[in-house]
Amino acid sequence: MADPSRLCVELLHATAPTLGGHYLQTLVSAVASHFPGSQALLSSLHFQPRQHARILYSHPPLASDGYDVAGSPCEQVIRCGQPLLQQQGPAGARSPTGSAWQGYAAWPLHDAQGNCLGLLSLFCPHAAGLDDALLAGLAPFAVRASAELQRLQQEAAQQQRMRWHALHSSVLRQYVTAQQALPALLQQVLHQVEQQLPGWLCSIVLLDDRQCLHPVAAPSLPAAYSKLLHGMAIGPTVGSCGAAAWHGQRVVAENLQQHPNWQPYRAITARFGLGSCWSEPIVDSKGKVHGTFAVYQRQPATPTPQAITILEDCARLLAVIMENSEIRRSLDSRTSWYQAVLQNAADALSIIDMDGRFLEVSDYLCQMLGYSQDELLSMHLWQVVPDVSPELIRQRLAATLEAGETFDSVNRSKHGELIEVEVSARRIVLDGKPVIWGSARDIRERKALERQLREQASIDMLTGLANRRHFLQRLEAQLAAPQAGSILWMLDLDHFKAINDHYGHDCGDHALTHFAQLLRQLLPADTLAGRLGGEEFAVLLLGVDADMAQRLAETLLASLRRQPLQYQQHSVPLRVSIGLSQQRAGDNSSSLLSRADQALYQAKHQGRDRCFVLLP
Repeated sequence: MADPSRLCVELLHATAPTLGGHYLQTLVSAVASHFPGSQALLSSLHFQPRQHARILYSHPPLASDGYDVAGSPCEQVIRCGQPLLQQQGPAGARSPTGSAWQGYAAWPLHDAQGNCLGLLSLFCPHAAGLDDALLAGLAPFAVRASAELQRLQQEAAQQQRMRWHALHSSVLRQYVTAQQALPALLQQVLHQVEQQLPGWLCSIVLLDDRQCLHPVAAPSLPAAYSKLLHGMAIGPTVGSCGAAAWHGQRVVAENLQQHPNWQPYRAITARFGLGSCWSEPIVDSKGKVHGTFAVYQRQPATPTPQAITILEDCARLLAVIMENSEIRRSLDSRTSWYQAVLQNAADALSIIDMDGRFLEVSDYLCQMLGYSQDELLSMHLWQVVPDVSPELIRQRLAATLEAGETFDSVNRSKHGELIEVEVSARRIVLDGKPVIWGSARDIRERKALERQLREQASIDMLTGLANRRHFLQRLEAQLAAPQAGSILWMLDLDHFKAINDHYGHDCGDHALTHFAQLLRQLLPADTLAGRLGGEEFAVLLLGVDADMAQRLAETLLASLRRQPLQYQQHSVPLRVSIGLSQQRAGDNSSSLLSRADQALYQAKHQGRDRCFVLLP
């Protein structure tokens, strides 16, 4: 008969030096080895509602990666949240992986809020050694297993957040800078999502003016399936995408063979091997539904809370792209209209002689600039185009071609307001003299949108500081044209992982934003500061010497000590280590960053919460 007290001693010796996944596997192996012929599993609850468990660690090793908990003794453990012992299983009882068992013991694994994360299970071919002493003896190990499992899940969630932030920044950057065609951009978005989440078959379906579905991107779905959706009218019970677009709300069909919305299409989904479909509407800031972002899987599946977050994030990103694309199409359409009316009458129309004097102006141009027609007809072009000399205006007019040209410019209104405009101009002959026929349209909305998207692609979404890519670009540009007194700080929040582990990742995010605010308050307004990743930051100081930079660093250290983070009912102390390095002749960004990183290492090595200066 197995001795529970001896088992606890063996477990303590085996697991004491281990952490994380190594601890969990060692625990499972040691428990199973103590009961010959038994099977031990450590599982996480993978889907909501809690009907499926994912096997993370097992002994002996198993080919299966999961099992349904419904109808098994595992379901009772999850429901009650208490350890369970069965010394006599039902006749012919089989474990979730198919082995026969008579005795069963299990311990639920909880997070800090008491939610069930998973369970540690033991299936034995006999009940010898399974008693209340065993349940009590292994309880402390289950508590530690809970903590290790929660920490692993939190680390995985943090990595997932960082991957999504990188994906969103990449998509916005491509949208702003590359001017990529919309279908190709949407296809690329789905490729990147599917690479990060194997098993997801993603699609984007847009609505036309008749409120019918039109698939525009579905890289992993059969083309024949997408073709069947083309032109299908939306409705309250039309599958997942049709219903999500109709209601403007998420529709989750966990099992396509059972969900009522899919009853007319069950044969089709079976033919294409599709088991589930989760559809999130793409809704812009004005409440317009552009379409849906949907995820299919080969097997019936229920989305986890993390999956729901990803669905919502992707739909929000797509909504920004769709809304901005619609604005661009509207502006492009307006441009075409202006080009057509150039041959007749037009808004914002002007005729200018080769000396730059207004000869004719339209009512719209007067309205846009705030001048009366008589006022404009007494003026020259350089009086409404700021910071351009008469000589340059005349040169530009003389170079205007008969075929015409289009370019962006800036006009100044009567009241001093700067108006970004797109100008179309061409040279024509009027009354035997060359003149310039021009049309201008207000593009402030488009320019503001482009600036906003460009800023989003260069700013760290959490802290508002420069992101890693933008900081390194600015640093490289500064080093290419150096000025005296360039100092680089490398900063790392001390014991940041402990804050996440103790207070949760939401507190960690607040800590990062709190630190960034203090950093901005301390530094001169034009200082370049960025978040390089995680809890690591960098600052480039220009025009200061090493002594001044060190005094600034000490001021930051003192300010951080005086101003802990106030999070919920907790006062969370924050500390930072700073490495300081001065630019040398011939430095590039890599060499300067390397020295600053060495200085940061010394600050950490000497006890943290300090600044270490590494001078040339």
